[in-house]
Amino acid sequence: MPIWLRGENTANKGLVGHTAVLNALVAAGKEVLIPWGDHRRYDLAYVRPGELCMNGGPQLIRVQCKVARISPDGGYISFNPYSVMPGERGRRSVKKGYEGEAEMFGVYSPDTGKVYLVPVNEVPSGGDVILRLLKAKNNQEKGVRWAKDYEI
Repeated sequence: MPIWLRGENTANKGLVGHTAVLNALVAAGKEVLIPWGDHRRYDLAYVRPGELCMNGGPQLIRVQCKVARISPDGGYISFNPYSVMPGERGRRSVKKGYEGEAEMFGVYSPDTGKVYLVPVNEVPSGGDVILRLLKAKNNQEKGVRWAKDYEI
């Protein structure tokens, strides 16, 4: 059963996804940090213990939260690995990826009830990212991203 109805605003959907990712990271034992303000290009961050930055401090992993949609046949979930930036003075809006501004996508699927951590540098920034739940009908295996491999 969906947790929201058709037509509900995207800000509310984002808040649900953000909360689910936060919960999954905390439940996994991560030290989670929340940036002050909503103008950042990431929603959460966590400390990766044992791996140090160049300055000798702990490594900080920035997470951009996304909500996934399930395909009509239930074979995969997908999400947008970009944000849409409005154009200025009547220009068309542009899609902007997160390379260099976040290390991970925290992806919540209300249909599977699971959260997935997908590295930003592993996905294209232009089109949707597909995480397969079931084997493809054409049996293709090469280049397939299996959702189970990214589960928290």
